[in-house]
Amino acid sequence: MDPRRLAALQATGLIGDRLFPGLDRLTEMATRMLSAPIALVSLVDADRQWFASMVGLPEQWANARQTPLTHSFCQYVVDTQAPLVVTDARTEAMLRDNLAIGDLGVIAYAGYPLRAPEGEVLGTFCLADHQPRHWDTRELRLIEDLAAVAASEVAALLTAGHLAQGRRDAEQQRAFLDGLLDSLDTGVAACDAQGRLVLFNQALRQTLDADADPTLPPQQWARRFTVLHPDGRPFTADEMPLVRALTGKPVHDVAHLMIGRDRRRTMFRTHARPITGPDGDILGAVAASHDITERHRADQFRNAELAVHRACDAAGGIPEAAPEIVRSVGKALDWVHAELWLADELSDLLYPAATWSSPQHGAVVHVPPSISRGYGLAGTAWHTQDPVWLPDLTTDRGPLQADTVTAGKVQAALAVPVRGPQHALGALVVFAAHPEAKDTTCVPQLAGVANQIGVYLQRLRADDLTRQLIRSKDDYIALVGHELRTPLTSITANTELLDSTDDSTPLGEVRDMIEVIGRKTSQLAAVVDDLLDLAALDAGHLPLRIEPVYLAAVVHDSVTALTPAAEAGHVILSCDTPDQVVVHGSHRRLRQLLDNLIDNAIKYSPDGGHVDITLTHTHDVAELVITDTGIGIDPDEQEQVFHRLYRSEQVRHSGIPGTGLGLALCRVITELHHGTITISKAPDRHPGTRVTVRLPARAGDSHGSMAHEPQ
Repeated sequence: MDPRRLAALQATGLIGDRLFPGLDRLTEMATRMLSAPIALVSLVDADRQWFASMVGLPEQWANARQTPLTHSFCQYVVDTQAPLVVTDARTEAMLRDNLAIGDLGVIAYAGYPLRAPEGEVLGTFCLADHQPRHWDTRELRLIEDLAAVAASEVAALLTAGHLAQGRRDAEQQRAFLDGLLDSLDTGVAACDAQGRLVLFNQALRQTLDADADPTLPPQQWARRFTVLHPDGRPFTADEMPLVRALTGKPVHDVAHLMIGRDRRRTMFRTHARPITGPDGDILGAVAASHDITERHRADQFRNAELAVHRACDAAGGIPEAAPEIVRSVGKALDWVHAELWLADELSDLLYPAATWSSPQHGAVVHVPPSISRGYGLAGTAWHTQDPVWLPDLTTDRGPLQADTVTAGKVQAALAVPVRGPQHALGALVVFAAHPEAKDTTCVPQLAGVANQIGVYLQRLRADDLTRQLIRSKDDYIALVGHELRTPLTSITANTELLDSTDDSTPLGEVRDMIEVIGRKTSQLAAVVDDLLDLAALDAGHLPLRIEPVYLAAVVHDSVTALTPAAEAGHVILSCDTPDQVVVHGSHRRLRQLLDNLIDNAIKYSPDGGHVDITLTHTHDVAELVITDTGIGIDPDEQEQVFHRLYRSEQVRHSGIPGTGLGLALCRVITELHHGTITISKAPDRHPGTRVTVRLPARAGDSHGSMAHEPQ
């Protein structure tokens, strides 16, 4: 098959579902004039013949409008480019096996070439009869004339097809150009010589969102939007890049901030140039605007990270660093308000470590004194350990209260958790006075800043632990030596005295030495027992038996048990507790904690002294406070007394016996119950000591999760 002929055939548009009334009139006329049952306009393709018009075909083939070439006489007309006239196809060697004889009923056939304007034979105009027929000269001339008329109709269709193809090509070129421009990430706009916008691609429409209006001339864009220079100066209409390019002045790398009617901000970097004709006339202008909002924000976050790094390095701790952190984050991002919340593990509440508001922001963002887990923006980020990003609070304010948004005049908010090694340590929250662009880059970027804060908090904790370990190592060695050596020295001395005593010495004369040995042995055993107890608790060899403990009852039991000791020392005990406070823990160890603390308060209080025990329950925290009028503890030693075998200077000078392990054991027990224990000076008493123990006391969770503690 000739490729050129096939291309010309496809260009006619005759092969398809279209109907061609002009060709149908010719075939109907031919059957009437020549009394032939079949008339066809047949087009021969590579592997079939297609009927552009037909009369007299069986229904099956008429509906299909085509046959394979096994059913075609017309293919021979196309091959020879000459007419084919057959009286009886059954007698023709070339045709007698053709399936058109049996399936279409073609016996007699007369077909003439159907030519395109360039001479290609596209098919035939033919007639056929179901019986042998001799075609006379008049009939053949008429068929030839009708074929010529059909060729003229095909030429007209071909011309119309060329015109339609030209229009399609132009539309495809425009669609290709539009598709090409719409595929660009860069926003493109073009105007004609009168300043009318003639091109406005998809990237620009998406960036401007609801504000996209291609009908506006460029001069009105500065009035439709707030367009600012990087230093905050507004653009005039004549400064718009497309307008400047329309005057013949190319524009290169102009940065500008565009604020839409919804106050959404987009940062652009724009190039523009005039479009000139062959004679130099300005036909229009084109501008390409790159949305650099994400890049600009990334620069802001890098500045914030650097500022936070500097603040952490310069500060001595979180109270000093936190105000500088939130100020640095807020200023670097050009947002109006920032908050840093840190968790109190005992109360399971968030407390504001620092807040900052821009001096130019004409409203006050309400900051509550604390936030519960899962409440508010900070509480949600802390609880879920996932960011909460609200780019437009006018449409979605998430967990924020309506009055926080309206009174604070904020329209965007972002909260990210401050992560620790196992759980979130708090949350970093920022607010903007305008809606933010609908991108997700600021979430991981602010999370990076929050991670810096988390690393800083962990570093502070690690540094503090390192200092404690270094300090306690030397203290521990010295104190263990002292606490063990002192009773051993006394035992050794009295043993040597007994050894030098004559065997006949009466028992009464050496009884004092035996009592000293027994007393010092008991003291040594107590030290060893406490050390073993501490070591076992630390190592987890004595896991707690967790159960609901009625702490008020435990306090009263301990006070009752120690009342004789208080009366013997002429110390007045007072106890104030609510009716019921339930904590989850070990009854035995909590009783041990209370006995140690109350016994210490009695032991170090003078005759006529007072020991006050109070128990309160607020915010899911049970707080036990034991205040005495004793010898007190120097502020520099209030942390050291929790170290093993450490005894304060006042205690050592008082001569009151002790192992230096009681408070260390109290701290271990408290921490195993997820609580805290602190020592401070007793208020309004001189010198006196106040011990404060805080324990979680939450509802529910009454089932123990640890193995039973040995009794």
